[in-house]
Amino acid sequence: MAVWILAGIGGCHRKLLVDSGPYRYGGGWNAGELAGADVTGAPAEPVVEEGKRRPVIDAVGWVVGIPSKILLWDRRANNHRISPRTRDAVAEYVERNGMNDICVRVNQYAPIEEWRRLCDNQEVGAGWRYTLGAVSVIGYTLVPGRLVGYDRYNPYTNSLYVYSDIPSLAIQSAAYAKDMRTRSHPGIYAAVNELPVVSMWHQTIATGDAISYVAAVGDRRDREESLLILHPHYGFLAGGALEEVLGTPVFAIGGAVLGHVTGRVSAYSLPPDTEPESGTGAEAVPAGDAPLPTKP
Repeated sequence: MAVWILAGIGGCHRKLLVDSGPYRYGGGWNAGELAGADVTGAPAEPVVEEGKRRPVIDAVGWVVGIPSKILLWDRRANNHRISPRTRDAVAEYVERNGMNDICVRVNQYAPIEEWRRLCDNQEVGAGWRYTLGAVSVIGYTLVPGRLVGYDRYNPYTNSLYVYSDIPSLAIQSAAYAKDMRTRSHPGIYAAVNELPVVSMWHQTIATGDAISYVAAVGDRRDREESLLILHPHYGFLAGGALEEVLGTPVFAIGGAVLGHVTGRVSAYSLPPDTEPESGTGAEAVPAGDAPLPTKP
């Protein structure tokens, strides 16, 4: 039975995680408007804050992240040393999708600032922020991401945490923020997506968006990397969702293995590199009437 379920995961998620055509950029919290226009005080460019180097702490975090390195077969996973390439890639994604009100924390531990952002985030209802949101910030405070963290977006504080030096993984986490901005009731959506199995709802959307985005703005190397990373990442998450219900770790590990297979098949099936938009990718479709963002 486990074999059939894992085979189903592999087949389904390969179909889901493919470039689905022209990429559609986000429009902020309100349809057709940039976040900078509909969020009071939103900055003109992405806010990226990077933590100071802490060799001992980051070394411990690197060791704790070994399982992630093995599952993704990439030493950059949870390595706590973020290169300018990854930092710039996620900042560009945030800016292009009109989400400059996000705070991108690159290997940074900032609990006081996160409590402040929890209180200031008016896009999510107070009832959700001061219950589930407070629990999330308590976890962030007591269990620092610099030790046991992973790339993720916190919808209650509107913050993105980056601990891996893998651009596509950071973009996939940021894609959840883009998804949140399409919801009429973001607090309910965030809460529902914390439930077992249901969490794959937003993970599927975010992973598909990240793959499509990289296909639109990246070169062949970027596209291959996104498939080789995001397929096993998604397979691990999908298997982990089943594990929460069925209580066996074989699904999470098996899902990651199948993801490596489908990712490699998809990567090797990529067409030859073509002339990118503005020198960096395929044609993209902006949201609403907003102009198509371009690199400076």
